[in-house]
Amino acid sequence: MKKTPAFAELRARRLGAWRQTAERRIVGPDEGAELIGALGLVTLYPVTPEAPNLYHAYVGDPDRPTDSKWDSPSGQVYTWRWALGRREAACYTVVARKRPTWIAWDLLPAILRLLSDPRMPDELLHLGIISPEAHRVAQALEEAGRPLSTSELREAARFPVGKEQRAAYQKALAELDARLLLARVFSPDARAASDPAPAEGESSGEGEMTGMGHALFSVSYREHVDAAERMTREQALDQLLTRYLPGAIWVATKPLSRALGLPQPELDAALARFQERGQAQPLTLAEIRAPAWLWVGE
Repeated sequence: MKKTPAFAELRARRLGAWRQTAERRIVGPDEGAELIGALGLVTLYPVTPEAPNLYHAYVGDPDRPTDSKWDSPSGQVYTWRWALGRREAACYTVVARKRPTWIAWDLLPAILRLLSDPRMPDELLHLGIISPEAHRVAQALEEAGRPLSTSELREAARFPVGKEQRAAYQKALAELDARLLLARVFSPDARAASDPAPAEGESSGEGEMTGMGHALFSVSYREHVDAAERMTREQALDQLLTRYLPGAIWVATKPLSRALGLPQPELDAALARFQERGQAQPLTLAEIRAPAWLWVGE
């Protein structure tokens, strides 16, 4: 067993891998796409200490808070959703703490196997797991056979314009997100309202977004769903941790299980397998909540 480094050294290694230092910070969405590809799972903004995020990688400081100003680093990172989404750099869905998360395409099948409900919306409705409103959204996407913009989806799912209907629509989306059934998608001409040169006739209001919609994984990402169905949960966990651990350096299973919605006993069992293969070892430090494991693999 390798000697355990001090916490300060482990944290410095994590911050370097997650690009959250002044020396290694990223400068734009191109490097953001590379970071997602390298780490596999990256949130847009900080939502949990257990996952890397684009905002802290951009400012090069893991402790800098976000703010609501449009002409700020927070506002700039917000517009990256369109830059990354237009090029389909990764899958944009709701994972870490049920907040927007970028998932690398090659990791998506493992995430779906672990977190997505494999049952069809009709069955979920019959069992009372989702509401009729959530079922209408899923049914509209199934019948369309393609992603739908917000306006298209609201019309197809019968959520007319109005504050009350908007709240009902958002609640329906949240139900489907809770079972990881939806992805956010961006049309090729999608643009944030803050883009320097809005298209002719396009509003430049700061709160507006255009070209963003939703897709049902079972319809629009069938190859990834099929790949997920061919995996065992053990295989999916091994793939997730093999991608996560080299950048995270260590993992405390209780907070990670909460952040990703994974059963802690499964994580502990997976890390025991990593220990057997010589890729991880138990980690005991006062600063890290036990049980924890240190990555020692190549």
